[in-house]
Amino acid sequence: MIFNIYRQKPISELFAKAKEKQVSIIARVPLASGLLSGKMTKATTFGESDHRNFNRDGASFNVGETFAGVPFEKGVELAEELSLLKPEGMTLAQMALRWILDFDAVTVVIPGASRPSQVAANASISKLPPLSSDLHAKIQAFYESKVARHIRGPY
Repeated sequence: MIFNIYRQKPISELFAKAKEKQVSIIARVPLASGLLSGKMTKATTFGESDHRNFNRDGASFNVGETFAGVPFEKGVELAEELSLLKPEGMTLAQMALRWILDFDAVTVVIPGASRPSQVAANASISKLPPLSSDLHAKIQAFYESKVARHIRGPY
């Protein structure tokens, strides 16, 4: 399922039921198609065959599959603002992945990677300590006040 800082509805609508029924949650699109990597700007472009180019507004399939349903430019703005919450010494991507791993309903996270170094970096996040409950509360408040209203497409 798509689950990331920009797509938090599964926390309230699915996690308890999944745990009750002993169903594993596999979190995909954990970095919201790269928005939560902290590396994109409004000037970032994508290749012709990249879904982040041709499905930006849902022209080919559910718009929620691309950038977690958040319009690209808004997603970049939100990522810049969200990065202000990250703990010292942690990247936005590390915080986003660690945040997902902190939910005991989540069994595994499947971030994309185009280089072996990215695979190693992503795997190492499981060794980081959990985020504080205070930071979790701030991320939830950020989602509710700034992100949720911008999500397009069905969950």
